[in-house]
Amino acid sequence: MFERLKTLFRIGGAKVGIVQTLNDITDHPKISINAKEFERIRSNRKIYKNAYPEVEYVNSDGYTKRRPFHSLNVSKVVSKKLSKLVFNDGCDISVDNKEADKFLQQVFSDNQFRKNFGEELEAGYAIGGLALRPYVDINTGQIKISYCRADTFYPLESNTNDISEAAIATVTQQTEGQKTIYFTLLEFHEWENGTYFIRNELYRSEEQSQVGVKVPLSTLDKYKDLQEETAMPNFSRPLFVYIKLAGKNNLDLDSPLSLGIIDNAKRQLIDINEKYDEFMWEIEEAKRKILASDHFFKVRYDENGNPMSRFDSETSVYQRLKSDEPFISEFSPSLRSSEFINSINFILRIIELQTGFSSGTFSFDGHSVKTATEIISENSETFSTRSDNVLIVEEALKELITTIFELAAAYELFLATESLGINIDFDDGVFQSQDEKADYYSKLITAGLTSKLSAIQKLTGVTEKEAMKIVYEIRAENLEMDYATQEENSARNQLGDDE
Repeated sequence: MFERLKTLFRIGGAKVGIVQTLNDITDHPKISINAKEFERIRSNRKIYKNAYPEVEYVNSDGYTKRRPFHSLNVSKVVSKKLSKLVFNDGCDISVDNKEADKFLQQVFSDNQFRKNFGEELEAGYAIGGLALRPYVDINTGQIKISYCRADTFYPLESNTNDISEAAIATVTQQTEGQKTIYFTLLEFHEWENGTYFIRNELYRSEEQSQVGVKVPLSTLDKYKDLQEETAMPNFSRPLFVYIKLAGKNNLDLDSPLSLGIIDNAKRQLIDINEKYDEFMWEIEEAKRKILASDHFFKVRYDENGNPMSRFDSETSVYQRLKSDEPFISEFSPSLRSSEFINSINFILRIIELQTGFSSGTFSFDGHSVKTATEIISENSETFSTRSDNVLIVEEALKELITTIFELAAAYELFLATESLGINIDFDDGVFQSQDEKADYYSKLITAGLTSKLSAIQKLTGVTEKEAMKIVYEIRAENLEMDYATQEENSARNQLGDDE
């Protein structure tokens, strides 16, 4: 699998062999995750990319031909739908300190965060998770956010709740002479005695399927200033954030990695592509057929010796039958459109069930479309799936913001003087209006089932500190009103109504 040098070095007091050659990243001794998990993720990636081989068929002359495979790519449609429901332009992210919030919004603006995060979240939901990796660009002095999809993220240590250590792979191609060389940078994020370390290893290979031989970081110009080991003190959490798709990984119960939408309905996604391909091919072939005896398919040659055929051999319109007597006839096959459409819609309904969407989300029965209020009142699967994933993304974004400010402090870009309250308000307008939410929380306050502080946080999306300020302002206004009313009543009692 891989070779090791006899030279040893110490990591955390334990001797570990230096890796010299790797066939696959999962061969590295630090990475103990099941290799089948990454095979699953790579398979998901192919489906999401909609990359299918051509279909072979036999033409009228009996030769094997190839044609493009028709596919629907439902995996992209489903993952895009969920990512848009969870995170969109209506999501408001802020902190309760004015200067800190200005700095945070500038970081998001520099990274086009709203646009890029939504797109990357779509791919993450499809294939099996997404990791966000903030870092400081030394050249510009700005904090940048890179995105690591599931096929480049390798957990090292984890518990049932979170991944605390990981390796991130970055592949770079470079031409040397007539060859394409592949360089793989492995960036290890590890904790030792409470201190955070980033360790880098570079591998070179002439084959895309192999990681290759370990080489110095200076082999590539882009990594010449990169250190093999960097200690990062005063960090409370890893310099990456891993976002899962809600739900347990039932394919490997011990794996810290997330399932993707594709995993939940892989067989159905394959089925629907096959049925759609058959339908499209039948439409192309649903034209008149010419049946002819083999006399008409005999090849003749012109005076220059070039073959002459009576029929176009690239189409399957002409069908050859063996016969003693020459004949030619025509028939028009019927198109089984209703059967194919019903089959496709049936598979779509199964995909909706497998991926946590309400019935009719992707298929259409020709009847009415439900309103947002009806969706919630019917305990919609879509609403439930969206809510579960919003909770995960909300926590991930809070972790990302914490890491951004710790990075800013470490590089003296910005130093927060106080603990920051983080506010993340997701746009619930897709399902529920603000009037309905206000009426709901007003009833809860009246019934004594919640506090004004909690209701203000839920309705306006502000932090607890900002909500407390609003509560104090409301109390101050009420006290001032009561004081004015008492003065007026006292004057009435002493002077009378007319005076």
